[in-house]
Amino acid sequence: MRVIATLLSKLLRRAARTAPHDPTPSPDTPPTPESNSLPGTAPDLPDDVGSEPLLGAEVDPELTFEPLTEEVSFTLPPERGGSSGRRSPSEPSLQLLAGLALDRVWTPDLARDLERHHPLVIIVEVPASVWSNPVRDALARRVSPRRIEFTVLQTRPKDAGGPALDLDAAHAVAAKSVVVAIAPDATWLSPVMVAAADHRLQPAPLSPDVVTEAIRRWTGRKPRIAITSADLAGLDLPDVAAALRPGATAAMCRRRLQAASRTRIGRPQPGSSSVPLAALAGSGEAFAWAEDLVRSIERVKVGALPVSALEGCVLYGSPGTGKTALARAVASEAGVPFQETSVGGWFSSSSGNLDGVVKAIDKFCDSLHVMTKSSGVAIGFVDELDALPNRERLSNRGADWWLPVVTHALIRFEKLRKSGVVLIGATNHLSRIDAALLRPGRFDQAIEVLPPDKAGRELALLHHLAGDLAGVDLDAALRLSRGATGATLAAAVRAARRRADAAGRAMELADLLAAIDPADTRPPDVIRSAALHEAAHAAVALRLGMRVVQVSIVAGPGSGGSTTLGVDDPTPGREAVERQVVVALAGRAADTILGAGPDAGSGSDLFEATGLLASLHASWGLGDRLTAALPYDRAREVLTLDGEIASAVEKDLVRLSWVAEWMVTANASAIEELAGALIQARVLTGEEVAAIVDRHPPRLRVKAVTRQGTFSVKGFR
Repeated sequence: MRVIATLLSKLLRRAARTAPHDPTPSPDTPPTPESNSLPGTAPDLPDDVGSEPLLGAEVDPELTFEPLTEEVSFTLPPERGGSSGRRSPSEPSLQLLAGLALDRVWTPDLARDLERHHPLVIIVEVPASVWSNPVRDALARRVSPRRIEFTVLQTRPKDAGGPALDLDAAHAVAAKSVVVAIAPDATWLSPVMVAAADHRLQPAPLSPDVVTEAIRRWTGRKPRIAITSADLAGLDLPDVAAALRPGATAAMCRRRLQAASRTRIGRPQPGSSSVPLAALAGSGEAFAWAEDLVRSIERVKVGALPVSALEGCVLYGSPGTGKTALARAVASEAGVPFQETSVGGWFSSSSGNLDGVVKAIDKFCDSLHVMTKSSGVAIGFVDELDALPNRERLSNRGADWWLPVVTHALIRFEKLRKSGVVLIGATNHLSRIDAALLRPGRFDQAIEVLPPDKAGRELALLHHLAGDLAGVDLDAALRLSRGATGATLAAAVRAARRRADAAGRAMELADLLAAIDPADTRPPDVIRSAALHEAAHAAVALRLGMRVVQVSIVAGPGSGGSTTLGVDDPTPGREAVERQVVVALAGRAADTILGAGPDAGSGSDLFEATGLLASLHASWGLGDRLTAALPYDRAREVLTLDGEIASAVEKDLVRLSWVAEWMVTANASAIEELAGALIQARVLTGEEVAAIVDRHPPRLRVKAVTRQGTFSVKGFR
């Protein structure tokens, strides 16, 4: 030790004589490749220092530099080399955290090679792009920058893997004693640099023990309550560094970390617009999938399940059903990072040219890939996925531009899944999605998001009400909101608040009901006509053995009311299809027999009936032909191309319309009472409809003769 002390004393004297420095460097001045004067580092030493042993003594190979500001000193490293047990006053929190992460991967061999001034190539693969500069600064503090060159990449270079990058790498390796390449992904670097690497460091994402140690060094005390993985969920290096502020206590640092984590992963806070997963219950299979995914992610976190077992999906359904909210809620509930994009966003965030769109896809995918390094699992959400066109429907002109984009997206999405990313897509039009996106290893499956059921609507309303109308019976609101989406309910609550605020009082149930179901301004005869029309649909459906879910005369876009039926047979035969047609035509029959005559309001019913019969003849092989000319969703097109099928459809429409008129006549009393109840209540459940119809036995028995025999009326009571 005396020999070492003598050596240290002589080194200090030479350093003081040859390289004096300002004892109060600015801690905010970043190191640059052109300057060797770094804040908090030892000054440059003469070339002969370190080249030969002094006083005949051997230099300790474990000797490293300690970052200080007012004087130069050397210290023996801790167990794995690197930083000491205290923080330099000038050391920023970013460098402190980066240095602690480097300590975990700093090896004795690397320290020995650096002290012996061996020519070295060091690759540091950081957890994320934001780590690159702090890691560079932390390395510069512990390695003399005299003959060192840093290559720092924060984004994927355009010419990655190209010859120009290889030549630059070869020149740097030949010109400098130490070359350090820092990037989130080693594939971004030149293959020459990767092949020449002598040491490869992969600092791990910030763990609870690293953050605890950083807080101890920053504040002088450990947090009384241990830092956990949940406290760091969704946080990266800058987030943690921002929690370490001058004068902060350990408890303050911990509280800031927890608040930042809640914000980053979107965990709902009181008064926020974020919707928790529990408030999205009642959306059918989609909610069950979401709950299962959250449980699976928890198992992945504890090592009980491989990340490859996680499955994403494409959520599809009507606008406003909560597809985006469901994806965000899953990430929030599971406590994992969430990255959102859209095909439109790829255009708006880039030049819109082919290379710009491809780069936008890469940026989204690279960001997710980096997230998985710190959290193990991340969720990538692609909204309006149908904007990425189906390759089977591309024109020749469109294929020239879109094929490279679609192919590139498919390749990148597949790679993402292998790195631990769960992909979720959303669309209103599942039929437009390219089949390759739905296969296992990309989005895996497609799940419909339905409007919430009664229990789901109640949960959604309670969430958006946020304490308003506490203890008030919401049954009337739930009845009137049948079929409403989560977005519709949220808008209704906002409208109810505005109405109450304008009146200068607290919200009342009447405000909510008025927002969900505004006052009907239609003339009484129009309301009665709508009630008779919908009552006929419901009564005839029940007589034909079909399930009625709800009947409403709440006017919607292009309609005076609606009847919701439960269709339990996904593969109907001809008889079942014809029953659906009769129900569709029953409203028009009621207009003719019980009302003022048919009007344009039954146009949508005729459109549906025509489509069913066109599919029967042209797609399903249930008519006189076996030929399936077109898919069922395009069967109407055949009516303009094939006169024979068009004639058969027209004959069926006339025949089944006659059946509908007879059934309306037979059930006129039930339809009249149903219409009266609808005018009063606006909305009736299937059970209420059945109770009214059961009180009115049919007055006639109908037998409709068809070309294939008698039209059977099973369940005709």
